[in-house]
Amino acid sequence: MRVSVKYIAAMIALCVSGIVVFYFLNLGNRRAVEARTMELAVSEGKTIEKVLGLAATKLLDGGEAPLVRFMNGIFANEQVVYVAIRGSGRLLHAASKFEGYLPLGVDTNPVRTFESPLGQIIEISAALRDRSGNVYSAHIGYFFSAIDEIHRAAKRSLLLLTLLQSAVVLVLAAFLFSFNRQLGRKELEIEREKEEKEKLQEISLITAGINHEIRNPLHSLYLSYQMLEPQLDPNDANVSCHSQAVKREIKRIQDIIERFSSLTRSLPVHKEKIDLPRFFSEFQAAWAGLEKRLHIPVDLEAGVELVSDRDLLTQALDNIVRNAAESGAGIVAIRVRRHKDALEIKLRDNGPGIKPEHLNSIFDPFVSFKPKGSGIGLALTKKIVTQLGGRIEAASGEGEGAEFTIIL
Repeated sequence: MRVSVKYIAAMIALCVSGIVVFYFLNLGNRRAVEARTMELAVSEGKTIEKVLGLAATKLLDGGEAPLVRFMNGIFANEQVVYVAIRGSGRLLHAASKFEGYLPLGVDTNPVRTFESPLGQIIEISAALRDRSGNVYSAHIGYFFSAIDEIHRAAKRSLLLLTLLQSAVVLVLAAFLFSFNRQLGRKELEIEREKEEKEKLQEISLITAGINHEIRNPLHSLYLSYQMLEPQLDPNDANVSCHSQAVKREIKRIQDIIERFSSLTRSLPVHKEKIDLPRFFSEFQAAWAGLEKRLHIPVDLEAGVELVSDRDLLTQALDNIVRNAAESGAGIVAIRVRRHKDALEIKLRDNGPGIKPEHLNSIFDPFVSFKPKGSGIGLALTKKIVTQLGGRIEAASGEGEGAEFTIIL
């Protein structure tokens, strides 16, 4: 199936627009996940702040030293970035895993979050009072790795979900496009079949007229000639020549009438297993007797089999070979191969070929591009192949010969 540049451009545009649209649709979900994660982290921080406030207040009953030891114990946790104790407006104790890094908050919020080179940091501040009423504050800044992991997972999910949704839309669009093309092709086939039926109806009327106006008088003419023939001098060369010409032309007219009639009636099909090597050997021999200058090589794949109507197949191949010979071809090469569950017969000639603009109409009745062609042979060939349950295709380039492919 040929794909146009417009189709490729439309698919690319659809893919890009799908990615953009789904990205912004999913971006809201990602931000909602991140916001909910922060809410949970802050909620956990508030719980820790209450516990820290109660524990630190009890420790202050023994002075500042127990509180410093407690904070150092917390600092030993690998998630904790820094700890600090403030009292009486000054920094009493501080420890940081990064020298000089102590971003203590100045607001009164017990829990705050902020970005750092390490990622998201949560700082918990607990306000304390000792028995003497002195005011202290304990600060713990820790790196909550789950937040960054959730953020990274949300980003990956955003990308993957966007690409997946875009791919689904793209596949669906491609399917609909393909279905539409098949539907259009089917409609064309139906329209073509309708046109062919209309043509056959016209041909049927013409054939009925031919049978009535020509066949009967021609039959009477032939009978009259048979009665006259014994009175002719068989030793006269001139008389003999004209006698043979009369019989030959009467026979040719009868054949034309019969071929016209074959286009309008259903052909009886009698299928049987065909011995293909013998069939093509006899076919070559028959044409060797009729057309000495025509060479018909046959390339037959070993072991191929065919069940079909021998006489109808012969007639179909004869029509193609005759058409090639009348076009001036000296070689008609036949190649027979398996084609999936069918048989493929290719006939390639070395004639002048068929013009591209003529290819679509060569199987139409009464359409011929040869000076003396009747336009019946290839039309009848297509009818035969169709009734045998197959199909026929033609390909050619002007000056490159013609190729006919029959699939049975």
